[in-house]
Amino acid sequence: MSTIVLENELLQLRGTLPADPGAHTQMVDELLRALHARSELPVPEAVDLLVATAGSDSERRAALTDVVGTIARRLAPEDEPPARPDAASVWRMLVAIADRLHGSGVAAMGRLPFISDRLLELMVAEARERLPERPDSGPRLSAEGGRALAGVAVSGKLKEAIGAVLGYPVAPGFRALYAYDPPGSHVRTHLDARDYELIFHMVLEHDLPAGGCPGSALIAHLPDQAAPTRIWLRPGEGVSLCGRGTIHSWQKLQQCERRTLIDVGWARATDPR
Repeated sequence: MSTIVLENELLQLRGTLPADPGAHTQMVDELLRALHARSELPVPEAVDLLVATAGSDSERRAALTDVVGTIARRLAPEDEPPARPDAASVWRMLVAIADRLHGSGVAAMGRLPFISDRLLELMVAEARERLPERPDSGPRLSAEGGRALAGVAVSGKLKEAIGAVLGYPVAPGFRALYAYDPPGSHVRTHLDARDYELIFHMVLEHDLPAGGCPGSALIAHLPDQAAPTRIWLRPGEGVSLCGRGTIHSWQKLQQCERRTLIDVGWARATDPR
């Protein structure tokens, strides 16, 4: 694998960072030193090298994760992985590093049995109260949840459902937001912030474009998969995502398409008992 593309991306990122030795600046400098004079490395060896650069320190691993997410957005600003062979090799490496650091995964959950029509109506009403402005264009808007969303965010039933699909115990992250996507909104390629190691999304409302189009999908990039996973959600349906370890995006909404959803943070349980 040619590391030239990766080095160039790191150098461009370095040019945007402050000169002082903050965590991200220091991590980029160390990655550049690790890659120096290594023009050819197979992807698995490059992954080992760069993960080892961060070591076991949680802050250094967080900095590496943020660097990976930034470069991933630069390489795939429109959801699809890069097609050029050298950039595609770097992309596979980024996907693998995020997986190694935090674990990747995504699971569509459909409509969970405890999401009643009444509960859905309460969250729709609360979302509209918390997000009264519904512009016709612009980026995603978000707002803190109220009582209805707070109850879902710590629900034992939701905890069990997420743990079942991801395959390990989870714990509430005590982070919950309502989000509104106006027409044209595009949540581009990224890794979630550290407060959202795991995340549960559920669509509350979705005005679809004309012509039977399913509208915007969640796109997740997983190791050893030739194509990204695409998940479409109808109102009331949810998905669990390892947001810190899975490079992902939401497709750009079409004209006349609008969506409201919830973002609920979760984490791996440190003590499964």
